[in-house]
Amino acid sequence: MSSPVIKYEYFLFDLDDTLYPEIEYLKGAYTSIASFLSNETNIEQKKIFDFLITGFMERGRELLFDKMFQHFEIELKYMSNILNIMRTYTPRSKISLFHNLYEKLPLILNSAKQVFVVTNGNVIQQKNKVKNIDWRFLDQKIIFIFANEYKRKPFVESFLFIKEKYSIKENSTIMIGDSFFDEKYAKNCKIDFMFVEKFNTIIN
Repeated sequence: MSSPVIKYEYFLFDLDDTLYPEIEYLKGAYTSIASFLSNETNIEQKKIFDFLITGFMERGRELLFDKMFQHFEIELKYMSNILNIMRTYTPRSKISLFHNLYEKLPLILNSAKQVFVVTNGNVIQQKNKVKNIDWRFLDQKIIFIFANEYKRKPFVESFLFIKEKYSIKENSTIMIGDSFFDEKYAKNCKIDFMFVEKFNTIIN
């Protein structure tokens, strides 16, 4: 492996939109949610799906379901149902990593001492995503850390756990992510950071 990241012994990767396109999971989950609510309320399934996917793309996930319930005047008693669908959705086929990572990740896994994925989000949902990604066995060499079991990024609690258990050193560790939360997390942990877009251009 010839690249500026060869000097690092430990790699931390974000999950959503760093290793795979989260929208592929969300589209399926939102379809299932829309189908369930349509059956319960007689609201057209497509209208619910379009509201969710457009809302996510334009404004993000914050309070998205609350806004949906308000917009369509749906009873809140269904909230637990749709959260369960969201967290346990199983796609018909595994979701692919970003295509280039099937070549790049093995290079990292073969050269690094240890590779981690550190992801925010509901732990049940994030574990379900991991289970339904087509890793092509790459996950067997990755340690998955669900930050919400400690404290969400950019807080450092998940990194402190990694540091204590795996004896990694900050000066030989880098975080690869897609958001400023990941960048701030790395800064708080006193490790280097690289946006995944740059990582994809230099690793070879």
